[in-house]
Amino acid sequence: MAVLYSDNEGDFRVKSVCGFDIAVLTHKNNANTVSPKDSLISEGAKKSRLLLISSNAVTDNNHVSNNNAGAPKKLKRTTNRKRITFEGSITHCNKTYRINNGKGDIALGLYIEPLQKIIEQFEIGLAKWKRVFVLRFDLHCPFETSNNIQMTTFRKRLFQKLKRYYGFKEIGYCWAREYHGKGKGQHYHWVLFLNGNLIRHSSRIIELIINAWYKPTGGYHTQNVKRPFYLVDSEDIAHDAIYRVSYLAKTRGKGYRNNQTKDYQCSRMTIQA
Repeated sequence: MAVLYSDNEGDFRVKSVCGFDIAVLTHKNNANTVSPKDSLISEGAKKSRLLLISSNAVTDNNHVSNNNAGAPKKLKRTTNRKRITFEGSITHCNKTYRINNGKGDIALGLYIEPLQKIIEQFEIGLAKWKRVFVLRFDLHCPFETSNNIQMTTFRKRLFQKLKRYYGFKEIGYCWAREYHGKGKGQHYHWVLFLNGNLIRHSSRIIELIINAWYKPTGGYHTQNVKRPFYLVDSEDIAHDAIYRVSYLAKTRGKGYRNNQTKDYQCSRMTIQA
C-alpha cells in the first residue's frame, strides 16, 4: 500500500510502500541492471508485475459499464492486420535483438510493427544521450474504456513533472493497452526511455508516476517491484533491456477495443540531421 501525503508544492509523495523494495533504489546506490536470468522471470510468469498502480473508484464518462442497460457484457476483440512473429529474435537496422516470445514450447506471438517502433525509439535515445534509463511500469484501470483519453491525460501530467524535476528536454515512451477479461481487466504496460545522464535511480520517479495517475476518488497499491529499470550504457545491457520491453508487443490481450482506439502508442523522437 502506498501512503500519499502532500508536500509544500502541492504534489503527493509516497511516505511508505509495502512490498516495494526501496532499499536498492536510493540516491546512494547506482542503478543495478537486470541479468538475462532475471528478465526471463519478470515478464513470463502470469502473476509477475513490475509496477501495478490502480485507481479503484475512478469514474469516467467513457467507461464501459456492465451495469448499464444495453451495455455489452464483454469487450469484443477487433480484427488486427499487424504482422506477427513467433521467432526468438528480430533484426532492426542490421542489429539483431533477442525478444521475449514466451517459454518452453509455447511461442508468444509478437506484433512486428510496434516492436520495431519500440526498438527505434530506444536506439534514437541511445544515439542522443549515449546512456538510456529504461523504466517499465504498469497502470491498472478499474473499468473498461472506449478510448485511451486517460492515457493522454496521464502522459501530459507525468511528463510535466519529469521535465520540471529532472530537466529532461525529450522523453521517449511506448505504452500497450491490454484486456484479459474480468480477472485482470483493462490495463496498460509502459516503458520510458530517459536521458541516463540525468537519472540513475527510480525511487523518486515512482512517486511521480503514482502522483500523475492519482485521482481523489481512487486508491493506489503497488506490487513488489525489484529493479524495474535498466541504465543502458553497454551493448549487453541494451540487449537485455530490449528483451524485457519486447513484452509490450505480445499479441495476447490486444484488440479488445473500438476500431478507432489504439492498442499501442509510441513517442516520435527523431535524430536531427
